[in-house]
Amino acid sequence: MSTNQNIQSIQDTAAISFTSDIIDIDDVDDVFESNKLKKYRKYWWETGQIYPEARWEEAILPYKIATEVPYDTYVKHTDKYNIHGWWEWNNGTVCVVKLPSIFHKNCIGAISRQISLATGGVMSTNADLFYLGATNTKTSKTGKEADASWRPVSKPPVNAGGSDTTGTQPWPNLVVEIAYTEDMERVRRKVEQYWLQPDRVHDVILIVIDKPITPVTTPSVMTAYHYCINNQDIGGFNPTMYEFGTIDLQGTPILNLQPGQRVINIQLACLYHGVPPNVLNPPPPSPPQLPPPNPFATIPNPIVIDLYHVRFAVLNCIV
Repeated sequence: MSTNQNIQSIQDTAAISFTSDIIDIDDVDDVFESNKLKKYRKYWWETGQIYPEARWEEAILPYKIATEVPYDTYVKHTDKYNIHGWWEWNNGTVCVVKLPSIFHKNCIGAISRQISLATGGVMSTNADLFYLGATNTKTSKTGKEADASWRPVSKPPVNAGGSDTTGTQPWPNLVVEIAYTEDMERVRRKVEQYWLQPDRVHDVILIVIDKPITPVTTPSVMTAYHYCINNQDIGGFNPTMYEFGTIDLQGTPILNLQPGQRVINIQLACLYHGVPPNVLNPPPPSPPQLPPPNPFATIPNPIVIDLYHVRFAVLNCIV
């Protein structure tokens, strides 16, 4: 059995349970790691540096890296060391939930560029769409970051239940999560039980990239799930699934994928949910003035995220 298979076997049997806002982790890491490993892994929290001696590729995720940490201290650490998307804070415990990878970075870039190109006509207007990246969000129990997120600049503050410590910042309307080194079930719970709770995020795109098996270095199985709060049934959320890698989940090759064959459509009503009507449809000025051009009218509806470009970005990573 390979090292990766051993690690996967341990991960499959580790006693890890989740609730909507709390991660409860049994101390399985104490059993399998030496004091030397603990020391080098803790350095990531203490210094922001990843050392080869930490052997993070063998770690069981989520991995408890610090305890009894106030939320403000956690935010200062993530900002100081530019650690965004890799850690999560839950009731004073900081866990490593995913590891940096070039596939993750290129995937986010391919999605972000498509949204930027589609919304370029509203730049610096009250219909602008802010790219928030991996901005921290917080509820009463936990703090989480998306891999990428967007929010209309004109979405108004709220009185309570917002995405920051004051409860006044509005939540993003679109969130993207990438699962590469993460457990798929953990990410799904994060999407459904955190981001998509009432009065939070409207749409979520979850990209799942299966790790290649050595000696292969490039992923071949890639799956996307588009969640929208308008698309629910009695049993819960009903995301639309897309397979866009070189092999599907059944092991069948996906041949000659072309642009336009695997696309996610984001409706403007979803992307601009919560924005005052006069921003999207400004009232005409009094005669004899002519109404100025409405920049919102320049945005295509829907905005198309073509997964062909995401696939291209992942397959052409230099590893």
